[in-house]
Amino acid sequence: MSYKQWKQLTCTTKYSYISEWRFYRAKKEAMKILEGSVRDQFVIVEDYCKQILATNPGSTTLLKTTMRGGKRYFERVYICLKACKDGFIKGCRPLIGLDGCFLKGYCKGVLLAAVGVDGENSLYPIAYAIVEKENTETWKWFVEILKEDLQVENSSKFTLMSDRPKGLENAMKSLWDGAHVRYCVRHMHSNFKKDFPGLLLKQLLWAAARASTKEEFVKCMKTIKDVNESAYNWLMAKNASEWTRSHFDDSVKCDMVLNNMCESFNSAILEARDKAVVTLLEKIRFWLMVRFCQKRESVNKWRDGISKQIWDLLEKNKEVAKKCHTNRANAFNFQVTHETDGSFVVDLIALTCTCRKFELNGLPCSHAVAAIWKRGLNVLDYVHDYYKKESFIHVYEGVVQPMPSPNKWPSSSNAPILPPPEYKLPGRPKKSRKREVDEPPVGATKSNRHG
Repeated sequence: MSYKQWKQLTCTTKYSYISEWRFYRAKKEAMKILEGSVRDQFVIVEDYCKQILATNPGSTTLLKTTMRGGKRYFERVYICLKACKDGFIKGCRPLIGLDGCFLKGYCKGVLLAAVGVDGENSLYPIAYAIVEKENTETWKWFVEILKEDLQVENSSKFTLMSDRPKGLENAMKSLWDGAHVRYCVRHMHSNFKKDFPGLLLKQLLWAAARASTKEEFVKCMKTIKDVNESAYNWLMAKNASEWTRSHFDDSVKCDMVLNNMCESFNSAILEARDKAVVTLLEKIRFWLMVRFCQKRESVNKWRDGISKQIWDLLEKNKEVAKKCHTNRANAFNFQVTHETDGSFVVDLIALTCTCRKFELNGLPCSHAVAAIWKRGLNVLDYVHDYYKKESFIHVYEGVVQPMPSPNKWPSSSNAPILPPPEYKLPGRPKKSRKREVDEPPVGATKSNRHG
C-alpha cells in the first residue's frame, strides 16, 4: 500500500493523521519483519542459489563476489532455470531479446534479461541476472554464460534483438560473432525525431520499417528523400538488416521490429523491482513457476492445434485472400492477384511468396492462403512447426519446481556476503517509465467503455 492509498482509506475511517515519512518508516519496519532486512537477504543469497540447484537440478546459478578488507561483498548473480533453458532449445525460435532495467531497491543495480518468443508470439523468459551496472563488462559476462547455457555452436543461426543498451553492442561482436542483429524501431525513432520531428516523417519511417520487400523499402526511402534528404541520409547510414523487415533473415520466422518481449517482461516484474535481492529473485522464480503451469494448461483450449492468437492472424489473412484472384502455373506454383496490391507469385513447395511475409513469420500470407484454397488444401498444414501444439508442449513441458521458505534452506559455511556499498540517487525512486516529451499521458489513448 502506498501513502496515497492509505490517505484515501483514512478519509472514510477514524484513523489519526500520520505524516508521509512516518508512514514509510513504519512500512519499512513492517517489510523488514516480513521479508528480513536488506543485510540478512544478502547473507542468504548464496543459500538461495544452492537451493535453486537442489530443487531444480540442471539449472545454472552463478554468484560473483568481491573481497575488500577481508570481507566478502555481493557483486553479481546469474540464474537460468532448467525448464526455461530446455524449453527454448526444444521449440522456441532462435530469436533472443536482450534488455536491462534499473532496480529500485537498496543496491540500485541493473536486472539483465534474455527473453525469447513462444508459439503464441508471447514472451518466453530464458535467463536473468543482477549486476552492479550496465556496461560492456557486465553484458559480456551475461551473454557469455547465456551462450554456454543454450549450447550455441553456430551464432549465425541466431538473431539478437535489443534497444541498443550501453555496452551490449561490443559484447555481441566479441562473443556472438556472425549473429543477426535487430534494434527496436521505437527506440530508433526516439533518436530520429530529435533531429527530424513531425508526424509525416514518423509515418514514413515506420512504413519503411514494416516494408517486407526490398522494392517496397526502396520506394519508402525515396519518399523520405523527397520530403527530407537529411532524414534519408540519417536512415541510410544505418544497416538495413537491423531495422527493416525487407532485409531480415527469414530463417528466424519472426518479423518483430519492436523489443516488446523484453518490455513485457520488465512490466511483469515491476512490483518486484524495489525488493531486496532474494525477494526479487524469488518473485521472478515464482512468477515463472505459475506462468509455465498456466501455459501448459492453456493448450487444452487450443483450436485445431494452434493458439487463438495465431488463429486470429490467419483469419485476417483469410479475409484478404477472399479478395484475391488465383491462377495456377502448375500443381504448386500460382500467380495471385489482389484487387489493389497487384500480382504475387506463390510457391507451395518452397513455402514462399514474393511479398515475403510467408517466409518472414512462417504463417501463410493472404496470397498463400488463396493458393492453398485453389488446390483445396488445409491452410493449417502450411503453418510452421514453431506455432503448433506439439512444439508448444515441448517448450513448456519443463516444470519450475517450488521452493520452501528460507528457514528451511541449508546454511552455507562460507564467509557471509555483505551488501554492496550503498549510494543514493537524488529524489524519490520512480517506478514508472520515463515518457517521451511528445508521448501522451497514461490512459490518454484509451476510450471509455461507457457512453
